Amino acid sequence: MEPYACGEPILPHHLFQRKKITPDELSKRTGTLYGKLDTLDRVELAKHVFTLDAETTANSDDRIEKLFEESSVPFEQARMNIEGTAYHDVEDKNGQWVRIFCNGEEV
Repeated sequence: MEPYACGEPILPHHLFQRKKITPDELSKRTGTLYGKLDTLDRVELAKHVFTLDAETTANSDDRIEKLFEESSVPFEQARMNIEGTAYHDVEDKNGQWVRIFCNGEEV
């Protein structure tokens, strides 16, 4: 990710000559784990799903804006995209930011 990202936060903000890394390299650099889940069990899945969209979420603009604030939590988190796309930014062990593109529509 470019070191001084500015402007619209939903844009890619990648380095010129985008650098792709493997899930193994991502894990080594950031401690982030990558996996795919079976989403066919909708009942079990519904227990863990938070839907955020402009049509059905109250104060969606405010909630989306909060997602762009840097946060640190003392516990592990899991993020999953079922539909649509998103970027998740994580800091590596050297203080460099890595932007992860997640596509919930891939098969």
